[in-house]
This record gives sequence, C-alpha cells and structure tokens, in this order.
Amino acid sequence: MYIQSLQIENLRTFESASVDLNVPGDKPPTDPSLLPNVNLILGDNGSGKTSVLRAAALAALGPILTSNSGLVPYSLVRKVRGASPSSCRIKAKLLLHKQDGHSGEATVETAVVPTQGWVDRFQPKDFPSWAEPMWNEKSAAFLVVGYGASRRVETGVGFSEEQRSKSRALRYARVAGLFEEAVTLVPLSSWLPQFRSANRGRHTQVIHLLNQLLAPNAEVLSEPVNGEYLFHIGGADLPFQALSDGYRAYIGWVADLLYHVCMGAPSGLKLVENRGIVLIDEVDLHLHPEWQQRVIPTLARALPRLQFILTSHSPLLVGTVRGVNVFVLDSEEKAGIRRSILHPSQEEVYGLSADQILTSGHFGLASTRDPAFVSHLQAQAKAAREGGPDAAIHFMRLMALGAAAEEPEPPPAKPAKKKAPQKPVRKPAPKGKTSTSRTRARRAR
Repeated sequence: MYIQSLQIENLRTFESASVDLNVPGDKPPTDPSLLPNVNLILGDNGSGKTSVLRAAALAALGPILTSNSGLVPYSLVRKVRGASPSSCRIKAKLLLHKQDGHSGEATVETAVVPTQGWVDRFQPKDFPSWAEPMWNEKSAAFLVVGYGASRRVETGVGFSEEQRSKSRALRYARVAGLFEEAVTLVPLSSWLPQFRSANRGRHTQVIHLLNQLLAPNAEVLSEPVNGEYLFHIGGADLPFQALSDGYRAYIGWVADLLYHVCMGAPSGLKLVENRGIVLIDEVDLHLHPEWQQRVIPTLARALPRLQFILTSHSPLLVGTVRGVNVFVLDSEEKAGIRRSILHPSQEEVYGLSADQILTSGHFGLASTRDPAFVSHLQAQAKAAREGGPDAAIHFMRLMALGAAAEEPEPPPAKPAKKKAPQKPVRKPAPKGKTSTSRTRARRAR
C-alpha cells in the first residue's frame, strides 16, 4: 500500500492542505539521482511536520486506528481562540497491491470530533471491505511503520513483544511512536537470533540489509555472541549497548524497521520486495554530517519498494534529493491566527552546498553567519566605503576569516642572518714532506 494523495482539514496547525506524494515504481529509475520512493518535508519548528506524518498514518490505517486500537486522539483537532472547533478530516487516495488483499486505487477518510477537553474522539464510519486484513495480525497487508523524534530502544532484558501487544493493536503499535513519547523500539537481539535456525534465508537477508544501511561506517557481524550481535566500528567489535548515542539512535530504528519488514513480509518474497509506508520524524536525528549526506539515498535504494515520508531540518539531506522529492511547510498569519501551508518545492537544489540551500527558499535564511556578526560586517562595510585601503582590506579579511581577522597578527618573522663564508682551512703538510707550493716558493727565492 502507498499513499498517492493526502488531504488535511482542521488538524493542529492546518486549516486546509493537500499534497500529491511520490510513489515507488515497479522499475528502477534510469537516472541514479532520482529517488521515486522519497518524500522529504521541510518546515520551521511548530509548522506541522509531525502532523503531516500523523495524518499519513491516520489516512493509511484509519479503519483500525479509530476502532479500539489503543490510540488516544489527544489534541488533534485544530483549536482557534474565540471560535468553535470544527471536526478534523483526513482523506487519502491509496494504491493497494496484491500484498494488501486487493489491487487498485481506494479512497479512505478519517474524522476526529472535538470535545470539551484536550482528548478528542474518532467519528465512527463504516469500514470498507478492502480494510478487513487490518484486523488480521498475521496478514502481510497494510505495512505502515512510523517513528517519532523521541525514539529509543527497549532494553533487551525482560523484553516481551507479547506484553506490548496487549495494550496496542499490531498496526497501531507500528506507528505508535508518532503519537506517544514512551514507545520503545524492538531490540535486535530479541528477535533476529531465532531466524538463524527458523529461517536462515531471512536471517541472511536482514544481516545483508543492515550492512547496506550501515556502510561504510559500521558492520554487523553475522553471528551473535552470547545472544548479542556485535558491531565492527573503528577496529573494535562492540555490543549495541556499548555504542555511542549517535550509533544507537540510528541502528535502533533501522533494526526496528527491519523487524517489521521481516515480520510483515509475504511468504516466499524477498524482504526488499515488501511494499509499505515508512514515516520518520527528524530522520537526521543524532547523525554526523557525513551520515546525513548518505542516509536518504541509502534507505531509498536498499528498500526500493517502501514509500518513505520523512521530515528534517538538515540542508545536507535536502542536497541529496531532487526538487520533486521535497515538500515545504510555510506559515501564514491573519488577524493573529496562524495556519500552515504545505506545497511542493519550487526550487531545484540537488547538488548545491549547504550554504546555498540554507539561503534558498527552502529555509529562507538571509545569511548563514551569526546575526550579531552580520551586523558587525555591515558596519565594517560602511567603514570600508567611507575609509581608505586599510578599512577595505580589514573588511575583506572579516569576510574571509570571520572573527579571526580581528585577532592581533603575529609579528613578522625576522629574516635569518646570512653566515659569512668561511675561509678554507689548509691542512698542514705531513711531517717530513713539503707541499708543492712551498717548494716552488723556495725555488723562487
């Protein structure tokens, strides 16, 4: 299943918005820079990026999420001071595949009704017949996985998937991190070792995919040690809990994603053939800039049948995708009331530098320099226009070196003194012998 288009009404900061999304194709693109399964959403804090991901989850899984799945619709309806709130409505056009039990397009709508408090309620609706597999937790249909920004891995000690399933329906549990902060990720050591004997082929596929997603920074060893998978990083083999926060943050949700891909894959198909939707808030969370330059292309190419809907603030991520992959959230304010506007990117920034992207329409910064230093530069530019060559040179040094230009320059190095040429020292003639020159001098006398 994929989401072809999404319409949002009265959801949090959204009054009304609609967007057509990129959907994976059946054939790989001829241009390697094209990523047909990627949708990257940009926007300021509070502009509604997380709300778009929640809307996508509610649209794709609305029939089961609204019927005792464990989801509590907390403060979803848009509330404006001085006005009575209207119902929130989310509509979507879905593309179903054989894996979902049906093929072709389907339309679904989810409605949330406001209440007096902060907890809203879902409006009951008739369930379409094609949605019946959502209630079958052994079905490979309707794979949707979502990750909020506050993601962390459950400790392996005492972890129980059975206990987790008692409070949430399976398909809600897969996206619960978008709605709840306390939701934890499934640890790799709790599920992958069993596949070594139960399904060796899938075990091999998971290890291969993990290494694709970790390359070139890390590698997972194929065989666990004392029930723990070790990661080869910087010349050492370390268990998950011994890794740095950055590695744990990335490996944690990647391993959780592969868990759901593995458990929800149709029998007889390779894991990379599994279709579904992956929603990730702040995909660049804790990632070093070098990783940020790789994470989206790596995900998209390793799992080409999954539709990715991602949010980020990173210009490095934006520079790795084409303009057709980018969607921008802007805010509009009228009479003190703000609303969010979602629209496709109007600029092609693929391949630009981070500075160029930050000063483009995607981020809208006037400068990437510190604002206080920009004011100082403006004052120095005025001084350069009104002053002499020294003021102009100082301004150019500030532009090139920043604050380092105002540090006292080291005194010029003193030129090295040339040593006077030394006269050749004549070696005394050996005793009993006279040199030729002395002999000639005597003869001359």
